[in-house]
Amino acid sequence: MERFYVNMLNYIHSKKHLKKTILFINKYLPYVMYAFYPLLILYLFIIKHPLLMHTLFKPLIAFITVTIIRKLINRKRPYEYMDIKPLVSHKKGQSFPSRHTLSAMIIALVTLNINMTLGIIMIILSSIIGLCRILAGVHHISDVLAGAMYALFIYLLKIF
Repeated sequence: MERFYVNMLNYIHSKKHLKKTILFINKYLPYVMYAFYPLLILYLFIIKHPLLMHTLFKPLIAFITVTIIRKLINRKRPYEYMDIKPLVSHKKGQSFPSRHTLSAMIIALVTLNINMTLGIIMIILSSIIGLCRILAGVHHISDVLAGAMYALFIYLLKIF
């Protein structure tokens, strides 16, 4: 796996436009997702939509529980034990599962209930966030997949 990360990051570092694109996505796309969410909540509140509580609490439950899981597992990030230089600086540890991916994916999934087209767009954007976390060298592939799967698990829970 180290060879994969070394080759991938060496390639990205050698391609300035690709590197800038990944850095841009890593920095700004999560803000788009997280700015969308309170607007969605506000919209649902204003129109008194019956899925307001579902849309409010599922992401909250996912975020809180994944934060606890990450602290308990405290998995090292790829750059902590591999001979690689990540594209972005990041704190050490608590890599598993990816909270960026989980947060974006759970927001996308609850959006599906409100508007299918917008939900699908959000799922694509959350997948891009997860991919860029791997490409930046701050998450393992399994971190991102686990974050997405945990979001799906919370989404499918019959609460709210």
